Amino acid sequence: MKEFDDIWNDIYSAGEQLNRYPWSSVVSFLFRFYPREQPRSSVKILEIGCGAGNNIWFAAREGFDVTGIDASEPAIQYAKMRFEEEGLSARLDVGSFRSLPYEKDEFDIVIERAALTQAPKPVAFEAVREVARVLRPGGYFYSEIYSDRTSTEGCENEAGLVLDAKGPLSNVGQIAFYSKSEILQLLGREFSMLELVHAEFAKHVASHVEIIGNWSLVAQRE
Repeated sequence: MKEFDDIWNDIYSAGEQLNRYPWSSVVSFLFRFYPREQPRSSVKILEIGCGAGNNIWFAAREGFDVTGIDASEPAIQYAKMRFEEEGLSARLDVGSFRSLPYEKDEFDIVIERAALTQAPKPVAFEAVREVARVLRPGGYFYSEIYSDRTSTEGCENEAGLVLDAKGPLSNVGQIAFYSKSEILQLLGREFSMLELVHAEFAKHVASHVEIIGNWSLVAQRE
């Protein structure tokens, strides 16, 4: 069971998926839920699976205290270079989601976008327990995970992964697709669900339509 698919090192090393701007869904979440009673400089935000750092780049520019972790060294190297060039401050680490190198109750907000969904399901469950550990009580967790309504060819293996999926999410290595019940199980008892949204996007390709299904959730640490 591979916790991290090395295809992402190849993708980043080739200069692909080095996103420069934040996802609008992350921007919307952050401005809705960050604690306004605190100065932004004291609001600590962690992104797991930060990739090229585009989301925390935005948060740093807005004055938040940011940390990012990713399993890909090329991605973190790129993020460090960009932050240094722009005079922005961040802690950027290469590491595992299932053993975060941070203190208990350290962060006010933890975000992840389509990172856990590319890990084996047992690893994702461990990672969410780690998120609960490093997130302060009352803190917020935002996550986006691909749903089992996505059009794909391929069977799940024992780790809940589809390998080399064919369809709208091809060429990005291993992917896990989640049902609603699995999303609720993933959060466990450590979190209260505040919002759970399912969106489907229809991609018209030649004579057929492909569906990309996506869960987005906001949860609060108990």
